[in-house]
Amino acid sequence: MTESAIHTDFAVIGSGATGMAAALTAAEAGAEVTLFEKMRNLGGVSNFAEGMFAVESNMQRQQYVSYTRDDAFKTIMEYSHWRANPRLVRAFVNESGATVEWLIEQGVEFDELTTNVPGGPLVWHVLKGPHRERASMMMKMLTDRTKQKGADIRLATPVKRLMKKGGKITGAVAEKDGEMVQVH
Repeated sequence: MTESAIHTDFAVIGSGATGMAAALTAAEAGAEVTLFEKMRNLGGVSNFAEGMFAVESNMQRQQYVSYTRDDAFKTIMEYSHWRANPRLVRAFVNESGATVEWLIEQGVEFDELTTNVPGGPLVWHVLKGPHRERASMMMKMLTDRTKQKGADIRLATPVKRLMKKGGKITGAVAEKDGEMVQVH
């Protein structure tokens, strides 16, 4: 088994919507980015999304939706019987509206607001496009933008382990066709 090493400013493991957004954001900031995806195609389960949750987005403001971040936080925490990590839930809720706006800036389009609970608040932002193509259209848009910004995207290259030094992650070891690649 051969081994090689690469140096990058920012390594991303996984090309779902979160990984692709992280890679794009880092690349936009001028970082040298390497994204590793274990599958032979990009997107993971994000290719099956129909929309996303958000509170206090511009779409909601335009439709006079008065459901707030505090309302959403309370709903989520009560639903989980206050067992969910409150700091994580708060961060997720607080950034949700800005996330939708960032996706729109990247060229992603949303069709409508709806709910997935009868009589519930309008927090579900449905992606625009034919039903079975919505998510793949979003992922293609994010992938194209990430590539345009110069990210090195490596398909069929699973990360096998993280490298640590002094309790900090300093890199990763990935594998491609039997070759181990150390990422620093």
